[in-house]
Amino acid sequence: MKAVEVLKNEKIEVPIPASPLPVATEAIEAHKMLEHFKTTQKWVIRAGAIATVLLIGLFFLWYSQRATRVVIVQAKQAAITETITSSGRVGGITETNVGAQTQGIVEKLYVEEGAAVVAGQQLALIKNDVAEAQISQAQATVNTAKSQLELASRGALASDIDAIREQVRQADAQVEQQRAAIVQAQKNVLQTRSLLAQFEAERDLSKKNLDRSASLIEDGVIARSDYDQSLTTFRVADKKVAAQKQAIELAQSGVRSAQASVKSAQANVAVQQARLRTIQLGARPEDIAVAKRRISEADNALSVAREQAANAVVTAPFAGTVTKINTQTGQTVGALGVLTLVSAQLEIRLDVDENNLSSLKVGQAAVVSSGAYSNSSFRGTVSELGAAVDQTRGTIQIKVIPNETPVWLRPGQTVDVNIITAENVKRLLVPQTALVRSGDDTVVFIIKDGKVAQTAVVTRPLTKEGVPVISGLTSKDFIISNASLTKVGAKVKAK
Repeated sequence: MKAVEVLKNEKIEVPIPASPLPVATEAIEAHKMLEHFKTTQKWVIRAGAIATVLLIGLFFLWYSQRATRVVIVQAKQAAITETITSSGRVGGITETNVGAQTQGIVEKLYVEEGAAVVAGQQLALIKNDVAEAQISQAQATVNTAKSQLELASRGALASDIDAIREQVRQADAQVEQQRAAIVQAQKNVLQTRSLLAQFEAERDLSKKNLDRSASLIEDGVIARSDYDQSLTTFRVADKKVAAQKQAIELAQSGVRSAQASVKSAQANVAVQQARLRTIQLGARPEDIAVAKRRISEADNALSVAREQAANAVVTAPFAGTVTKINTQTGQTVGALGVLTLVSAQLEIRLDVDENNLSSLKVGQAAVVSSGAYSNSSFRGTVSELGAAVDQTRGTIQIKVIPNETPVWLRPGQTVDVNIITAENVKRLLVPQTALVRSGDDTVVFIIKDGKVAQTAVVTRPLTKEGVPVISGLTSKDFIISNASLTKVGAKVKAK
């Protein structure tokens, strides 16, 4: 017997014929049987695959048509207090940089940061040599005018003439002395400027050395101590430049003071010469009238000079707290003035979304708290709504004034503010998980005829009890609380 191997290793025994013709016939029959077996097996595999696909399709059809189990709730009605919550910054109702009407160098500071001051309190003194020289000049003019009136009222004496001549001579000498002082003051300015140029050159050189040391230390060429030495040298040179600039300002102030003194001395010379002429010519009624008028004019000039000098005193325009010193003693008053003053009455400024505008109005109560003082809160009142909406951020600024200011509240502090927009108002409350966004609307999913439908609602900010709904929903509606697990049109079944 000869074995012929077929699919799946099955063997068909074929008898070996005695003659060649029967053997060929039997081989053909075996081949046909083998081909029939293969064809049958292919159809069986195809039928199985088709059946599997049909079963999977039927399963998905059944799965898509089955009802999804969801959690169903009904909106509950409750009396709640609605608020708008935001963080705010504490500031003064009035905040300003306080300076003086005159420029100069701060000679004295009478307050420190954090000091509480009252309106009119002296805060600082600005050094003003020109104003002081003008006072001296005006006072000398007053004295001279009075002397002229006295001389004009009586007859001239030889001794008076000699005395006036001596005063004229002394006044001339004083003019020359003050001119010499101007020359010396100008020399001082030139010297200080020369030193400034020298110090600036030294600073520039030390800066180059510092930059070179920084590059070398990165490459590991020099030691850290060499770099530190270069840094120290640069800082010393920079401080020399700053100090020399201050010295130039002082020297220039000396020049201005000397120039004012020259003018005062020249005025005194003119006065003394006028007195001499008056005495020599003798007293006349019109001279007496002129002398009286000069006294009046001199008194007015003295009052103006004293008023200008008073401008050098920096006073508090209102009661408040000094939050920052902008100019220290010995420094020139800049654009920020001497110090920053915040009024004693504080306010809280906060930004809220413009969508809350319809719920806000002046006079509403607010509750203010701070994370640093969690056990202490206080009430306030909305005092102002911003005049315009910030177009970039879409917010509006609200101002709240504390009803009673706690001792821990300070300017610049961050606090939490809850503006009470409605108290004990009845609202339908739904779980936050029941709300979803659909385009520009907020919607909830409800059940209608066993399927999911959606309805748009208008809500208020989240509370501890839930989200208040003011329109679009009734207490009879069945709401799907786990809205994210379903979609519109789906069949659902309550768990």
